[in-house]
Amino acid sequence: MDYKKIDKLIMKYLIIIVLLILAVTNMKFIISSISLVFTAFANIILAAMIAYVINIIMSRIEKLIVKTDRPFLIKRKRIFGVVLSLVTIVLIFYLLINLIVPEFLKAVTVLIETIPTYAEQLRVFLIDAFENMPDISQYLNNLQLNWKGIVDNFLAIAGNGLGSVLGTTFNIVSSIMGSLFNLLLIIVFAIYLLIDKDRFIHLYYRLTALYLSDDQRKKIGVVLKVTHQSFSSFIGGQCIEAAILGSLCALGMMILQMPYAIMIGTLVGTINIIPIIGAYIGGAIGVFMVFTVSPMQALAFLVYLIILQQFESNVIYPRVVGNSVGLPGIYVLASVIVFGAVAGIPGMFLGIPTVASLYKLLRMHIIKKENALNPTKEIKENIE
Repeated sequence: MDYKKIDKLIMKYLIIIVLLILAVTNMKFIISSISLVFTAFANIILAAMIAYVINIIMSRIEKLIVKTDRPFLIKRKRIFGVVLSLVTIVLIFYLLINLIVPEFLKAVTVLIETIPTYAEQLRVFLIDAFENMPDISQYLNNLQLNWKGIVDNFLAIAGNGLGSVLGTTFNIVSSIMGSLFNLLLIIVFAIYLLIDKDRFIHLYYRLTALYLSDDQRKKIGVVLKVTHQSFSSFIGGQCIEAAILGSLCALGMMILQMPYAIMIGTLVGTINIIPIIGAYIGGAIGVFMVFTVSPMQALAFLVYLIILQQFESNVIYPRVVGNSVGLPGIYVLASVIVFGAVAGIPGMFLGIPTVASLYKLLRMHIIKKENALNPTKEIKENIE
């Protein structure tokens, strides 16, 4: 019996037990420390996430530049890749804003102009509904709202409260300017990360070569590769799924001859990048806009969108996003439910690719074990 190994094993478990006891007894301190560290590095983490998303576009642009076989472009592919990626993203945002915002403001203007008409129609409807109740019917019949006076009174109240509003305006403007400046720093840092991407990759290889064995480096490389595949595929799958839903929404509205079809379809598809609940947010705005033209059409749009959203959530989303990340549809829905409950919308974003990565790694591990137990019947698992 090897007593030295037994002593080492006992010592190992004693250390683990002591660390667990210390962690439990100092849980509040540990959580506050983690929160402090996360707050300090929050902007850097956000910049890294933005850089990762931009890098997906940049990598494809760099591949196209390399295919041109022009030394001038190839030598400066990183600069061209970063610039063209940013221009692409800014152009997409500009087109979306230019398509959505003017129509939305137009709908608000139309609603303000039609409120008196809707109010009068409601008054007439109520008079007919309460014709058997003379008191109520008489009151409604005598009720004449002076909408011009209501607007003037509202403006007067707003004018009286302007003094107190101006007192907080400076603080609001300062807060907005601070947030914009902070966002600018995050974007600049993300650009620096993209430009120096090769330096960080080279540093990773140097450190792993110094401190890790070949087997450990290989395992970490597989984990990083699978994780990258899952997250990049998830982002692509989300964009494809959003485009499908937006197209179906716009097409259905055009068939049903509803107003703002292309604009609402674009809005629903864009906000649908937020998993599962995004379409409902876009749909609420869409209902409001259709209501400015016709309340009955708004009701019809709501019914159509509910049906479309159910089809999207249970059929399109699990298949499109699940296939893109290599995760069965049931796990996609489970990931959204569990991680959404734990961490809200960020949890919905990160949950699916995280579970997809774990699912692939576990599947690879199981297949490796099965291959070891059944050497005559090899089971292959390729991660391309």
